[in-house]
Amino acid sequence: MAGSISGIDWASRMPVSGVYTAIEADNTADKAVINTGKADAVGCIVQIVRSGVVVGADAKPSIAAGVLTVADGSIYKVTAADVINWIVF
Repeated sequence: MAGSISGIDWASRMPVSGVYTAIEADNTADKAVINTGKADAVGCIVQIVRSGVVVGADAKPSIAAGVLTVADGSIYKVTAADVINWIVF
C-alpha cells in the first residue's frame, strides 16, 4: 500500500483544516494570508463562499512554510466577509 500512514510519524502526515473570514485589510492587500500551523504542508485545497454562494474559481491559492495565501485571480477579488474553507496536507 503506497503512501500509507503508519509508523512513528503518522501524525505529521495528517491534513490540517480550518475556516478563515476575510477582513478589509485582505481587500487592500489583494490576498488573504492564513498561518495554518503546518510548516511541512506541500498542498492545499480551498473553497471560498460569499453570501452563501461558492465563488473564487480562479483564485490563486499557494502554500509555503505553513502559510496559505489566497490571492486575487483575474475575476475573483478577495472581499471582506468571504469565508475561506481550507485544507493543507
